[in-house]
Amino acid sequence: MIYILFLVISSIYLSTLYDYKQSGYWKLIGYSCPVLLFWVLIVGCQYGIGTDYFSYIEIFEGKNFDYISGIRGEYVFSAIVQFIMFMGMPPQWGFIIIAIIEVLLLYYVMHTSVDNKFIYLFFFTFICLGGTFHNQMNGLRQYLAIYIVSTIVCLLCNRRFFIALLLSVLTCFVHKSSAIILPIIFLIYQFRFKDSFKWLIIILSIGIILSFVFSNQILSLIIPYFDMYSHYFTSDGVEEYGIIQKITKYIYIPIFVLAIYRYPYFNLSQKRKWLFVFGIYGFAMKLSVMSLTTVSRMGLYLEIISCIPIVYLLIYVYQKHWTKKYILLLLYLLAPYAVKVLVMKTGEYSFDSIFFHWNQLQ
Repeated sequence: MIYILFLVISSIYLSTLYDYKQSGYWKLIGYSCPVLLFWVLIVGCQYGIGTDYFSYIEIFEGKNFDYISGIRGEYVFSAIVQFIMFMGMPPQWGFIIIAIIEVLLLYYVMHTSVDNKFIYLFFFTFICLGGTFHNQMNGLRQYLAIYIVSTIVCLLCNRRFFIALLLSVLTCFVHKSSAIILPIIFLIYQFRFKDSFKWLIIILSIGIILSFVFSNQILSLIIPYFDMYSHYFTSDGVEEYGIIQKITKYIYIPIFVLAIYRYPYFNLSQKRKWLFVFGIYGFAMKLSVMSLTTVSRMGLYLEIISCIPIVYLLIYVYQKHWTKKYILLLLYLLAPYAVKVLVMKTGEYSFDSIFFHWNQLQ
């Protein structure tokens, strides 16, 4: 229930931005402080959510530090660990600091993608459509890299190439897997002008087809070229998702098709057209590798950006005053999410907080 409350309260609060003029990033952050605080209380103050919580607690205590810094060479993440140890902070502060960084990066992506008055629609879509908000509580290093990569996409579309390049280097030292995805990001940027209905449907269709044909057999031919992941295959660490897990992704295909169909009528700036294109590529990439549990992580790097086509569709329907269609789209997004957090409540979709274990942490 806490997740639904967070979604509803935060979205309603952010919707009040509709009554104010467009402002800069830092003014937006100042206005959104209640949402940011709520975010940090949930994400930063989690307890035992997912499978890696206690492993990260040990890392923030200084244990297994050589694995992060020496073996994997993820020096940026290790710098955060060193800062926490140097300041004598409790290990939980690692989660809090990363939660703050991630929400600030998310706000940059939202501020770049939509006017402030529609931030609430991006926030709502971000929580409901993808699993980033929940999965970030488990995969700290990769999801910090995912937020940075999302920021890089926005910087590219803003033509801020130097900062994008700097962040590209930095994110490779947050999580090594980002070194694989970054060339793909820059390749997509070269195709940013190809935004015809036919082209975008082809990209989406390729993602759907690959989600059916990409298997362990094909993966066995590819993964040996990536030493950091080859051990997953040889140790049977790569499993195929079942049909239920696939359906939870396929159900969103119709609204992406609708977004592509309506795209010519969205009246977007050039920058936001490019972001739309990136969003379609992002969703297609997520679909294409979702059949395999480990490799599917590579398809998550544009999960935040993939929200953008749906956000623009919601804005378009809202501005057309198609009230019934608008409500239907919101429910289309909300219903599967509500099932995950109210009915299933497993793994990262469960909730526990350090405030419920205060005596154990003394």
